[in-house]
Amino acid sequence: MKIAVIGAGAIGGLIAARLTAAGLPVPLVSRRRTLDALRRDGLSVEGPAGQPVTVRPEVTDDTLALGPQDAVVLAVPAPTLPEVLELLPPLLGRETRLVVVVGGVPWWFPAGNGQDARPLASVDPHGLLWNAIPAERIVGAVPRMAVQRRSATYLRHLGGLRLALGPAVNGGEVGDLVTLFGAGGFNAVAADDVRAEVWDALLPPLAFGALGITSGLSAPEIVGRTDLHPTLEALVRELAELAAALGHPMTVGLDELWTLAQQPGRIRPDLTADLDARRRAELEAVLDAPLELAARANVPMPTLNTLRALIRTRTQR
Repeated sequence: MKIAVIGAGAIGGLIAARLTAAGLPVPLVSRRRTLDALRRDGLSVEGPAGQPVTVRPEVTDDTLALGPQDAVVLAVPAPTLPEVLELLPPLLGRETRLVVVVGGVPWWFPAGNGQDARPLASVDPHGLLWNAIPAERIVGAVPRMAVQRRSATYLRHLGGLRLALGPAVNGGEVGDLVTLFGAGGFNAVAADDVRAEVWDALLPPLAFGALGITSGLSAPEIVGRTDLHPTLEALVRELAELAAALGHPMTVGLDELWTLAQQPGRIRPDLTADLDARRRAELEAVLDAPLELAARANVPMPTLNTLRALIRTRTQR
């Protein structure tokens, strides 16, 4: 199978590194500044045990030279996805699938949903992604892994290797992709309902991210504050009610949150870290998109609405 990865960030870099280490030729498509650093130094991944491994995948910004692929992993943060659309056409053959890895609620979430099959303004304001990428090509990829990008050439993998895969529409087959990612050491699974996986993966960063930004506390500190438990419980309840109303009920809940908070590395770096480092946090995909879907479904989410308003006040400052 010919497969390329667009995006040399935390998740895209980890995917390319592990597949390369497994002996699979996976070109990594990156921008010029990062491309030069990767060509010079390779890509190093420090695992949970602390020992870094360096690999040297093919790195390029010339997708025309790569030509059509069987699959393309699109691992780019939601706010910058429109900037890489021009890289896609040379990689697309008639049967090419796009394995879209994004944090939070992806732009394709409403696809195939009848009258509500329309773009999410929060993550795709002008419908650019919706119109440019046919939903029939999309395989949703929902990661549950924590990876820090220390530099353009150095990643720290804190924990987790689960990658749930499922077609956005039409129930296509993903078994070959499960096998491919499994060869790279990922805990790849074919999801019965990839949208339910979206909610399950969203719960920890949404709950601890929203409360973390507004309180300034880490996940373990939030768990240790009994006065914050009612707010945390309300967030879990609101998200579960939304997921159920949309027909994709969550399979995780409050108990899993308590457990995750006590396990270093199991929750991906939160929104607070993004804001503190002045990175483009995925606030729209994590906070705004659920509220937009809730408005469509007439599901009240007063707790998340209040926290979102407080967070927006901080970011505007």
